[in-house]
Amino acid sequence: MTVSPVVAHADPAAERGSHMVTYTVVAQSELNAQIYYLATEPPSRADFDADSSRYLTNVKVPLQPGVPWVFQTTLDDPTQWALVSASGALRVPPNFHCEIAVDSVVVVQSDGGSGTQCALRAW
Repeated sequence: MTVSPVVAHADPAAERGSHMVTYTVVAQSELNAQIYYLATEPPSRADFDADSSRYLTNVKVPLQPGVPWVFQTTLDDPTQWALVSASGALRVPPNFHCEIAVDSVVVVQSDGGSGTQCALRAW
């Protein structure tokens, strides 16, 4: 009996989105937060500028103190496109914290009173 190894060939479509990006937002107070994040990578900056709503998602999320909101997506170029921001108003600042992890490694984090933004480049 001859046994041949099984060789898996990479599907070109599977190579797109090669980096797992995890966005995390947490607040120290209970509130409804506005969270913006890039869920889908645009083909180019021109495509993003022409219709950012196709790529940038805006959600209103009820947050509990210390309980993180987490979203995962895949991006080809997280250094160009990874972005999450959170804001919300209370009489006392909710003290937001955000982070972006790429392939399970936290690469940026930020804190802010009534809002914060995490990105790997200047927006």
